Amino acid sequence: MIHVYETVLTDLDGTVLTPVNTVNAELTACLKKIKARGVRIFAVTGRSYSEACNILPADFPVDGMVTANGMAVFAGGTNIYQNALPAELVSELLQRAEKKQLYYQLHPVSGGRAALLCDRPCFKRLIRGERPESVHINEWLSRKDAVYRDMIWLDHLSPEDRENMSKMYFFSRNVSVIRSWIEELETISRRIPFEHFSSSKNNVEVNNQGVSKASGIEILLKHFHLNPAEALAFGDGENDLPMFRVAGHSVAMKNAPEHVKRHADEVTDRSNAENGLCKYLEKTFP
Repeated sequence: MIHVYETVLTDLDGTVLTPVNTVNAELTACLKKIKARGVRIFAVTGRSYSEACNILPADFPVDGMVTANGMAVFAGGTNIYQNALPAELVSELLQRAEKKQLYYQLHPVSGGRAALLCDRPCFKRLIRGERPESVHINEWLSRKDAVYRDMIWLDHLSPEDRENMSKMYFFSRNVSVIRSWIEELETISRRIPFEHFSSSKNNVEVNNQGVSKASGIEILLKHFHLNPAEALAFGDGENDLPMFRVAGHSVAMKNAPEHVKRHADEVTDRSNAENGLCKYLEKTFP
């Protein structure tokens, strides 16, 4: 017997999005049919709200979003929850990242991703040349799009800016550099408590303590009076594991790392490059 879920929770990168950061039209059509049955569709992403809206088609059927790994929650287009990093943490991590010549992105509470203009030459050097084998195509393209098209370049970071950051993102083409940075973050977190998550082995994102995709989902489900046990969750990264724990049934994408698959109830037969989410949904909601 096929279980009928009342909610679909889905990650974007590596799940909804193809390797080149597009959405398959067949998936959009499939989600529209599911939504027409009364099933709620929620996007749960590490991206900011503006980034998610920019990457998704205008007709992509979502009832709400958890963005920035739980730092902001939206019902429709209405912001029903917003969190911000401590200003002292933003200042310290920015200073350390610049000193290490590490790629970073600042994600303000409202608006697009930003960085300091003085660091632009460094960022260009970091994404120059061929894509390293360890870096996923979608992440490599996102970094290039950010540096050459989407990034808001700031002359300086004002005190008000420092108090209104929902997330900080760090990337390196070198896996060992990110591992070392994560160790440094863990040391800092003993003094200024915060959480960190990775959606790939080449990045790490910083959130407030106690904030994750799971905490954002709980806010969203409560707002819509939905039962977590009747939620079906899809993801492919380490930052999706909290979501897997809160949902009634969790599904890892075929393209997910093995340690993520081990924490899921099920794995799709096909990857995001093969429209795996759509094929799974067609089977689950015939």
